[in-house]
Amino acid sequence: MIYEYDLSVVLPRLTGPLRAILDAELSSGNVIVEISSGWPMSNVSVWLKNPLGQKYAITYQSLEYTYLGDPNWLEQYVDIESGAMVAAKC
Repeated sequence: MIYEYDLSVVLPRLTGPLRAILDAELSSGNVIVEISSGWPMSNVSVWLKNPLGQKYAITYQSLEYTYLGDPNWLEQYVDIESGAMVAAKC
C-alpha cells in the first residue's frame, strides 16, 4: 500500500537518473506498488508492478543494473552513490 506520506515526502527524495527512469516508466503505463526508505531516510526504494519497458544502463552509467530473476522481483537499478533503487516485478 502506498500512503500519502510516501508520495509527498519520500518519493520527492528520488532524484537524478532513477527519477528519470521512474518518470519514463510511469508515463508508459507502469504503476508504483511500493515506496520505502531507510532510516533516517537517506535513500528511497520504489517497486513497480510490471517489468521495465527498456534498458537504461547505457543512458545512465552511474546506475548498476541487476537481473534478479526472483519470483517476486525481476530486475532493479541501483544508484551507486545514494543506494536508491527502482525495481520491477515479474
